[in-house]
This record gives sequence, structure tokens and C-alpha cells, in this order.
Amino acid sequence: MQNSESRKKPRVTEDQSLRFRLWLQQQFSDRCKRNSRLTLRGFAKSIDLHPATISQIMSGKRGVSKTSMHNICRKLPATTIELKSFGLLDSANGTEESYQQISIDSFAVISDWYHYGILELTYVEGFKADPKWIARKLDITAEEAKAAIERLVRLDLLREENGALVKTHKTVTNDYDGFEINAAHQSLQKHVIQKALTAVESCTLREKDLSSITMAIDIGKLPIATDMIKKFRRELCALLEDGQQTRVYNLGIQLYPISISEESA
Repeated sequence: MQNSESRKKPRVTEDQSLRFRLWLQQQFSDRCKRNSRLTLRGFAKSIDLHPATISQIMSGKRGVSKTSMHNICRKLPATTIELKSFGLLDSANGTEESYQQISIDSFAVISDWYHYGILELTYVEGFKADPKWIARKLDITAEEAKAAIERLVRLDLLREENGALVKTHKTVTNDYDGFEINAAHQSLQKHVIQKALTAVESCTLREKDLSSITMAIDIGKLPIATDMIKKFRRELCALLEDGQQTRVYNLGIQLYPISISEESA
């Protein structure tokens, strides 16, 4: 039998409420910059709220429950760092909850690198939902950009909102359980490495950081190493995305053997 303390709903502190309100205001402002035709009514509709309700929340005239905060953050959505600041996550589960998992079948459809480039371009100031503009920014063809947009919309990773393209989830991941060879993952990794090779010659030292280290390792610690790499990727992503987003970058970390195993020798 639960006691009265365990049945109490988690309270929203004044600090959490303020952080959430300022974040919500910024979300609306950012979307208005990307789409000058967006209205408060259209913004409210995108998160299934009445315009008066969203207006009162943003002005501080109306409180908001943790449940409502969760629902709004899933629709906009929020980063792990933001969710923690609103009191919606603790450090034990915060690293996973804000990432949208892509199924293996869906990932196979969007394994070309520029699909992820398009998703991130939607955050860049001045983004245009125009295949020709996107093609020029990513150095691909307009036909590739148009087809990629259609795939991303079909998979509910992008949505059209008042003439603009909006990413439906703040962060997505293609991590999956299992170690079998997957052609889609192989294809994406080849593209990422090829882009890195191009950057070796085309990018200045101020624009890039390409480095490596060679080490003799305890192979039994590889699972721990891969978990550390995943955590580092996500924490660095949260750091770099917190600010004015002006350009899309790739982060590639390669950890692989260069010596032959005893079993293969």
C-alpha cells in the first residue's frame, strides 16, 4: 500500500518553471526566424495546445505541471541538458531518453549521410525548405535533396509546418543491439570517413580537428570503451548545439584494430 508521500506528484520549482518558460519562448522565437509566417496559433497547434494556454504559460500567468512539460518537450523537442534543467530527468536516465531510436528498416532508407545533414540544417539560421538551397549547402544535387526530404517526412523525422520544414525529434540515433554486419551502417560509415578525407584537404586547421592515437589495449574492455565514446559524443553534441547554430558538422570517432588477432593468424 502506498503512503501519502509516494502518491504525491513531483512539484515544479520556481526555478524549473522559469527555465521552462524562457526555453518555450526561445523555441517560438527560433521557429519564427525560420518561418516568418508562423503565428502563435500555428505554434500552439504544433504542440496540441490552445493559443491562449501557450500564451499564458510563456507570459508566466499560468503554471505548468511536469506532465504537461513532458508532453511539450516531446513535441518540440528538448535536449537532455534542457530536460534535466526542468527537473524532468535525473542523471541516471538522462543520457538516453531524449534520443529518438531509428529502426533498422528505416535506417536502411536514409543511410546516405546527407539525410542527417538536412535534419541538422533545419536548425541553422536562415534555413530554407528549398531543395536547391539545401543542395548548395551540402554540395549534393537538388534531386538528391528533394528525394531525401520526402523520405524524412515519410519516416516522421521531418514535418512541414506552415511552409517550413521542422525536425520532429531533437536528436536521433541509429544505435542498435547486436553485432551482425549491417549494410546500411557500413554505407553510412564509409560516407562519414570519405567526408573526413575530403576535409583533410579542403578545410583549414581552424575549421577542423582530425587526430588519432595508437595503443595496445585490453580487448575485454572494449564494451566499456564504446559506452564511454557514446557518452562523449552525446555530451559534446549537447555542448556545441547550445548556442547560435550556423553550420553543420560531422563528428567521427574511429576505434579499430590494426594488428591481426591470434585467432586470425
